[in-house]
Amino acid sequence: MPQKSNWPGHTPLPKGLAAPARRALAHEGIETLEQLAVFGGLEASKLHGLGPVAIAQLEDAMEESGISYGAVRGD
Repeated sequence: MPQKSNWPGHTPLPKGLAAPARRALAHEGIETLEQLAVFGGLEASKLHGLGPVAIAQLEDAMEESGISYGAVRGD
């Protein structure tokens, strides 16, 4: 289950996410699930370091948090 945030729009990435996936997302400036939703699933799946397991972990965390790709807009 993703860690709950006290700040709306700041839902952290899941704790069990592998280091290569975290680095790939950090390289794109993605630190929260909301930022990932704006970035997009297709674009995320193209990042080196994000394999099928990491994508599944991220999508599960997004679903549990009520976040979906494209549903969150800008800051």
